Amino acid sequence: MKWTKEQIENLRENYLYYFDHRIEAHHIFQRKWSTITTRASQLKLKPTKLPVIKIKNKKCSMFLGCHVAERVLSYVFKDVERMPFNNPGFDFICNKGKKIDVKSACLYNNNHYTFVISHNNIADYFLCIGFDNRKNLIPQHIWLINSNNFYFHKTYKKLDYKRFRDTSNICIYLSKLEDFSKYELIDKLKETIECCNTLKLKE
Repeated sequence: MKWTKEQIENLRENYLYYFDHRIEAHHIFQRKWSTITTRASQLKLKPTKLPVIKIKNKKCSMFLGCHVAERVLSYVFKDVERMPFNNPGFDFICNKGKKIDVKSACLYNNNHYTFVISHNNIADYFLCIGFDNRKNLIPQHIWLINSNNFYFHKTYKKLDYKRFRDTSNICIYLSKLEDFSKYELIDKLKETIECCNTLKLKE
């Protein structure tokens, strides 16, 4: 299948983003990740830092994860130390000294969210924010998942082993929401929605 001009432009602008969101890249380009990286190599692309002005562009794929989700955490969760853009492994350090990696995803096919964690064994927690869609960007769920629950962690909990045996992504189906209820920050959802609405007014 031939690459279109639009796809190549998308890849040029957002290659760094897709490095951390490979599932989304697969859905967008309808190609395996190895095929995408091969094309990127042919275009002499490298996953280097993108200009902040591009990240703030709503048409840029990084807008959701870098501009919205990370800013939400700094507004909703108090006393956090925000890391520089593209910091390896985590985005914030909370007031308890824990490393938090922020992940965001929109509802895919109306039945699940996929948060790509890329075998990250640096973060202590993954804060996963599930939005309705890229147009509205209304938060539907927030989960705070301890990395202890993952197989790559030495002290993983056997109770959750089956759920988190995949260390490349966290896939949460609407039909299985109850399995993740103990990780959900219900009390933070309203505040997060208000924060997103404020951010939209400022854009």
